[in-house]
Amino acid sequence: MDLGLRDKNVMITASSQGIGFSTAESFLKEGANVLLNGRNEEKLKHSYKILCDKYGSGHVACFTGDITVADTISQCRSYIEDTWGRLDVLVPNLGSGIPICEDKLDIKEWETLINVNLLPAVKVIREFTEILSLSDNGSIILISSIVAYERMRAPYAYAAAKNAIRTLSKYLAGDLAERSVRVNCVVPGNIMFEGGRWEELYNNDKEGTEAYINREVPLKRFGRPEEIADAIVFLASERARFITGAELVIDGGQKRS
Repeated sequence: MDLGLRDKNVMITASSQGIGFSTAESFLKEGANVLLNGRNEEKLKHSYKILCDKYGSGHVACFTGDITVADTISQCRSYIEDTWGRLDVLVPNLGSGIPICEDKLDIKEWETLINVNLLPAVKVIREFTEILSLSDNGSIILISSIVAYERMRAPYAYAAAKNAIRTLSKYLAGDLAERSVRVNCVVPGNIMFEGGRWEELYNNDKEGTEAYINREVPLKRFGRPEEIADAIVFLASERARFITGAELVIDGGQKRS
């Protein structure tokens, strides 16, 4: 199936590993141009080289910087304008559910997790809406989590921030439709990848983690980053031009509400 993404310009934040990296590769398989982003220059350049070797340097760009910082976001926008002239797809992927203390009402933890899981998406979208509207099928794909739906093993602040991402997606979809920019939200379940939170939990308690997955997930396994990536690519594609304001849950059947 041709998804109509050849030569489309895509930016994915936090794309040196995990879901972000897999999403970059899925877009590249469709012939899109992809801008990788990350704070760790060494890790980002390693990922950049892998994708350049597979798909050619003409389709892969790289911008090192902390996308939570306003000046960095502005510099990234200038880089895209100078390199491509427009942006067709934006995937604000930055997020972390790692707690910093045992007190789930600790204000510092709330500030930290909201600053990581919600505000970067708001800042990036605000900066890039204008150049997204130059596309004839602009698309923003936000990343939430199933912890936004019901009580699970997660910090309160993380769950609240991911719920706010769902709300942000719905409101933006209504407002940006008149600018031909579609906004949708992907809601992953438990995704295992190297360097991710679930790998850490699994390494610390293999037996308990496996028991949790077998008990709570009907498909009885972790999701893979590429399974999230392929959904993101579809929602950004020509085949999804009439889809906006939607949420796609990808959790192996775990969500019950």
